[in-house]
Amino acid sequence: MAPLARISVALLALVVGAAMGTVASFAHAAVAPWALIGGLVIVAAYVLGVRLAFDRRAPGIAAALGVVGSALLIAFAPLDAVVLDLEEPLAIAWLVAAPLVAAAAVLWPLPRRPEAASESP
Repeated sequence: MAPLARISVALLALVVGAAMGTVASFAHAAVAPWALIGGLVIVAAYVLGVRLAFDRRAPGIAAALGVVGSALLIAFAPLDAVVLDLEEPLAIAWLVAAPLVAAAAVLWPLPRRPEAASESP
């Protein structure tokens, strides 16, 4: 894969991860605890899917950073409207579990692909 394509894939994974982290951060307490669990499953599926789709870890790391970065930005942004109240157990659970799930998905071992058979006589 060309270097520009690698950078583009990582940036796209970061942006999509940030969008997913933002939506899940807003929705984590909607239907407690199901929205939280659903958000964590979606984060795990997305980061692990990106990790398994590419041979390198960079897109998976970018996806995980997008999810975690957006959740932390929403949690600690000085806004009047508080989305993640750090005194609520669900918010704390989201801020602890989302990075752990994303890290586990990035660190998931890839299955070894069989090497192409060489055509030597």
